[in-house]
Amino acid sequence: MPKERRQAGASMISSLSGDTPDSKKRKRPEVHSVESTPRSSRSRRAVAEVQVSEKVEAKVETTKNGSLTVEETEEVKISVQKSPGRRAKNQKVSKPDSEDELESADEGESKSTPKRKATQPKNSLKEAEEEEDEPKPKKARKTKEEKEAETMALAPRTIGLKMFVGAHTSIAKGVENAVTNSLHIGGNAFACFLKSQRKWESPPLQNSNRDAFRKALIEHKYDGTKHIVPHGSYLVNLANADEGKAKQSYDAFLDDLRRCEALGIKYYNFHPGAAGTGSFDEAIKRLAGNLNRALSETTTVVPLLENMAGHGTLIGGRFSDLRDVIAQIKPEFKSRIGVCIDTCHSFAGGYDLRTPEAFQKTMQEFDDVVGMQYLKAMHLNDSKAPFNSQRDLHQNIGLGFLGLRAFHNVMNEPRFEGLPLILETPCEKPDPKDPSGKKTIEDKSVWAKEIKMLESLIGMDPTGDEFLSLEKELSNKGKKERADMQAKFNEKQEKEKKKLAKEREKGQKSLADMFGKGGGQANKSAAEAKK
Repeated sequence: MPKERRQAGASMISSLSGDTPDSKKRKRPEVHSVESTPRSSRSRRAVAEVQVSEKVEAKVETTKNGSLTVEETEEVKISVQKSPGRRAKNQKVSKPDSEDELESADEGESKSTPKRKATQPKNSLKEAEEEEDEPKPKKARKTKEEKEAETMALAPRTIGLKMFVGAHTSIAKGVENAVTNSLHIGGNAFACFLKSQRKWESPPLQNSNRDAFRKALIEHKYDGTKHIVPHGSYLVNLANADEGKAKQSYDAFLDDLRRCEALGIKYYNFHPGAAGTGSFDEAIKRLAGNLNRALSETTTVVPLLENMAGHGTLIGGRFSDLRDVIAQIKPEFKSRIGVCIDTCHSFAGGYDLRTPEAFQKTMQEFDDVVGMQYLKAMHLNDSKAPFNSQRDLHQNIGLGFLGLRAFHNVMNEPRFEGLPLILETPCEKPDPKDPSGKKTIEDKSVWAKEIKMLESLIGMDPTGDEFLSLEKELSNKGKKERADMQAKFNEKQEKEKKKLAKEREKGQKSLADMFGKGGGQANKSAAEAKK
């Protein structure tokens, strides 16, 4: 009985079922023109050469009752070559919507002419079943225990505290995941990137991600107007003197501010930028000008200037830098500008936080120079580098040169109540699958433990056994790394002193001479320091 097979939108193929136990191979006559089936009211025609070869195998068996069973398999090969015309030569025959897949030409034909693999409908139920039985590569599936471990909170959130501690969480697979990642480590506040911070161009924020983020905030009771502080891209420099680069930075910055408003987030933290080889005062002027422009193009978001470690020509190494930027913000936007203090940056920049007296002196200086009303968030990081090193090297809480007592001061400061306190400490551990021990993997339990430890410092007696024991334990854990870093720092200081002495002998000016002790501060700052 004749069987008919139809190619999608192409020609009709007809064949006869084999009724003999012998294998047969039949070749279709060449068809030199095939009219494609119109897909719309607009008629299109294509000319193609089609070759069809079919191999049929039939197996006949006689049962005990005398009846015959016929088992048939067929192999059909179709070659289609279109002549040059209105449509592409390599158009698919059966699946026009999937990716093109080319194979080498058969022997006797030019290799420069690619052939298309045609997908043929299954010619018998048995053939389809046999194909389904073929083993397929399987992806390694996570065990039930692994899935439960991923979803299980590493630490519960502490409800009712006045200090809101969290960490910088990942937005992998959607910005909404920053919320659940914060919940996973028991954070009452969190920071995140709003897009990739390694490249300038990023896809726009999708409505589905926006809605999922807002829903997660409500579901898990995070206040987007108080306790969430996204971090800006490290590529952005709003103080750049180059017009092209300045525009690139401004566009990326403005895009982030608009994402904040779409997500219902009030605060947005960013690095102020650098002066480069130009005037420091002019760089601050460019920065303030770009901020005024961005504030005029948004309505609710509040950009936060982060203080820096004071390296090179970075703006923000001194509290006076932040003051000078804020002073140039237009009066109508003054309520929409703020500051984020990073404990590591402050310490590296020469602001001591280690003892209660030093801490209060630094906070008083900030209030006098900038104003405590502008402090909207904090980054909590210990420092791998010594005091006034101007090195931005974050360390885990209690292991670095700041020490646990500095964070006891922070966690018991009434003026910090209600602020988002964000950890940016290292959270890696050695990869157990790496025999060399050099590779690391993320260990979110580090942040979960640090959050709980910081919360435990609230009201804790710093002279009691509990605090002193914890302080000693953490200090001993980081002792070797501190000693190594101190030795490197001392060695570097000696080299710089020798280099400076040689430059002065030759009558050359050093960077410190030109910009002041901060290495990037204006001449005005250097003059103030001499007084």
